[in-house]
Amino acid sequence: MTAASLLRTRAAAPGMRRVIPARDMGGIANLVETAFAGQLDATGLRMLREMRAFGRAGWVGWALGRFLLPPAANPEGFVWIEDGKVIGNASLLPVDGRPERWVMANVAVLPGYRRRGIARAMVRAGLNLSAERGARLVVLQVKSDNQGARTLYESLGFQTLSTRTTWVRPPGPLPPPVEVVGRVRRRHPADWVAQWALAQRTHPEGLFWPYPLNAAYFRPSGLPAGIDWEGKRHWVWQEADDIEASLTAQPRAEERGWRLALLVDVGARGRAEAALLMNALRELPSDMHLILEYPKGVSESVFWVQGFRPDRSLTWMSIELGPRFASSQVSPQPRHGERDR
Repeated sequence: MTAASLLRTRAAAPGMRRVIPARDMGGIANLVETAFAGQLDATGLRMLREMRAFGRAGWVGWALGRFLLPPAANPEGFVWIEDGKVIGNASLLPVDGRPERWVMANVAVLPGYRRRGIARAMVRAGLNLSAERGARLVVLQVKSDNQGARTLYESLGFQTLSTRTTWVRPPGPLPPPVEVVGRVRRRHPADWVAQWALAQRTHPEGLFWPYPLNAAYFRPSGLPAGIDWEGKRHWVWQEADDIEASLTAQPRAEERGWRLALLVDVGARGRAEAALLMNALRELPSDMHLILEYPKGVSESVFWVQGFRPDRSLTWMSIELGPRFASSQVSPQPRHGERDR
């Protein structure tokens, strides 16, 4: 048997194995597009097209892709091979600058191969690999209405951190004014400590996926009140003397808009959001998109009135890794009858 024949035989071996980006990029792209049809935005679809293009070039494409594609296009993790193609995937990525936190993404199995325990086996193997790499926490996101996937993750030890809806406001005129309560003002530099404490109370899991909270996001830069080196603008809301809510707007060129971080104490919800959003809409450029995430089911009427529309709701889940995760626990084959995605 020639070397080329041996390589083809090895590549077609069924079952679970580690991701080989040079070999698997195109197959993973095809799987993700099928499994998450209708859920991918323009950026995600473009990345899949690029993954296929680089994947067709083999090792040369992989080498170029390492420099030209985002890290999500070159993940670690596991694939499941059957019938000569990638029918399952669970990708793993370290969080930039946070070596103790890893992300699990693209857990998917093609229709026709589900309900055989393939996803369970890949997730378990991914947790073991993350532990070997030094991770102490693995986080993932799942659509809040995907009960089957959530049940799978919970059975493996994942716990829910939060469920948030992403709201998007397209460019357009200001909405009609509404009656608001409390007082909104630009944040003073000294306010950042209270703002940081507010974030820790309301979003201990982190503000932006997949990063944990970071005090540097709020710490003042020495520029005029409410602005920092990254162009962020901060406002705070007070009903009496205490800061009970805040809004931070950060320009995001890749999204052609502004990403908003709206923090509201539980006791102020339903009262503070409208005042903060109205103030920001008056000060921010009207020709750009606004994007924010907020706890699902909270103050939704406020967002509708201010011109925002819901995009999707995602649940953050995490699992702490400990001694029970070891490479010996990686199961090469699933058990028939186990639930799958």
